[in-house]
Amino acid sequence: RFTTVDKTWRDLIKQVLVDKHVLAVTNIDKMLEKLKKSNEFLELILKGLNDYLEKKRLYFPRFFFLSNDELLEILSETKDPTRVQPHLKKCFEGIAKLSFTDILDITHMKSSEGEVVELRDIISTSKARGQVEKWLLELEGDMLASLQKVTAESIADYESVPRIEWVTKWPGQAVLCVSQLFWTKLVSHSISEGQAAIETYYKLCNEQIDEIVAKVRGKLPTQNRVTLGALIVLDVHARDVLLQIKDAGVSSCNDFKWLSQLRYYWEDENVMTRMINTQLAYGYEYLGN
Repeated sequence: RFTTVDKTWRDLIKQVLVDKHVLAVTNIDKMLEKLKKSNEFLELILKGLNDYLEKKRLYFPRFFFLSNDELLEILSETKDPTRVQPHLKKCFEGIAKLSFTDILDITHMKSSEGEVVELRDIISTSKARGQVEKWLLELEGDMLASLQKVTAESIADYESVPRIEWVTKWPGQAVLCVSQLFWTKLVSHSISEGQAAIETYYKLCNEQIDEIVAKVRGKLPTQNRVTLGALIVLDVHARDVLLQIKDAGVSSCNDFKWLSQLRYYWEDENVMTRMINTQLAYGYEYLGN
């Protein structure tokens, strides 16, 4: 259909170029009829294109974030997966770039700040046989699995090294998440132990904040500085919440003062978040640094 429309247009232009006068152009045989027929063909072509793009979007729903032009550009890069990278941020908020091997396998994801996270499984773009949406869907699943793996490993490492070293050892998202996990765990333990334990943990929170602030004042890579900046905000809020709990004389983990806080728990190898009687599983969407 498009070839027919293209040929019709080219033929008309050739005739126009022979005699460019307006009256001569209007006398071209069956010109209006040909243009109307071409418009009908173009409408059918556009409908077919939209149906095709809809199928691709239903296969990989994150394509709904892209315009038709951007999606067509991605789908046209069947031979060179690296050319999809400029559009990654619109599909994955935290992924700015991917690391490709010589045979175009994907091994790592990178944030805008330069943080690199190794994927749990190597993704072969060649196995997709040119279908970009297939390896992007695989990337989505691998991203979630990789974040879950990194979170589990950082939890295991938390108590084996000093916290001040631990915070620069792991990806920023894992640091913030796992810090909240252990804060929830230690606050719950302190409440059950009594006011003296709460007071002790409150002092520890202040010491941890002082350590992080001192580290931020030193020389740090940009990505670590961003992570620690966010961690200080979380730690200060966590300390203030603990102070409120202490001043309110909370003595039970079922007290509303505690239940009304956003709490993180590690259950069955997954992070669960709770507030009052609401529970939500952690999504593991990579958010960068």
